[in-house]
Amino acid sequence: MTTRFVGWDLTDPFARAPRPVDEAVLDAKGHVRFSQRVWPCADARHGLDPDALREAFPVEPGDVVVVDGPQALANPGTRVRDAERRLRAPGRTPDVLPLPGAPFAGFVRGSVLLFAALRGRAGVPLLDLDTPEPSRARLFEAFPGATWRTLAVEKLGGKATPEGRARRQALLEAEGLRFVDGRPCTHDQLDATVCAWLGWLTRTRPGDITAVGLPLTQDPDGTLREGRILDLG
Repeated sequence: MTTRFVGWDLTDPFARAPRPVDEAVLDAKGHVRFSQRVWPCADARHGLDPDALREAFPVEPGDVVVVDGPQALANPGTRVRDAERRLRAPGRTPDVLPLPGAPFAGFVRGSVLLFAALRGRAGVPLLDLDTPEPSRARLFEAFPGATWRTLAVEKLGGKATPEGRARRQALLEAEGLRFVDGRPCTHDQLDATVCAWLGWLTRTRPGDITAVGLPLTQDPDGTLREGRILDLG
């Protein structure tokens, strides 16, 4: 079975015109290729069909997938997940599924629904809930902003600027990654690549990663809560 390391930089599926999701696929030799995924249409109640999500975001049997987006809700009575607070993530996931409209609300809602669909419909194992070992889980969450801070030895500059993108790409190339198409990467592609690279580390250099936050749990009604975020250790 061929293992691919897949990173998704999620967007808001409830936006008026949802942007495609940038996907980075890293192979065992360190080659990075880019593509995009398109969100399925939301229904009138701001829902996303789990089967449509599984088809729009396919996960092959050998894939290790890392997503820039929250995997679960906060514990009851709290306004932010422990991992998000500790890693200073700008998007804060509450204890109930937010309705689109407020900043980050649609992004959070779509991400939580996607994780639930991939585990429930596709059976992709999540850390803590399905296995205690990162080397056995195949679906993770990451926050690239925190990983860039750890990876850099000096300030990288704005991620949307040409200089900031070039310096981030150089950091990944120094880790042995090679960008196949040879063109300058967008900052969304670079964030997706960081996600894929963290997945690669779970299999090749597990001592270099850590999982920040509270373990993932499941309520009796199936709601996923908290969950740890991959980062460099």
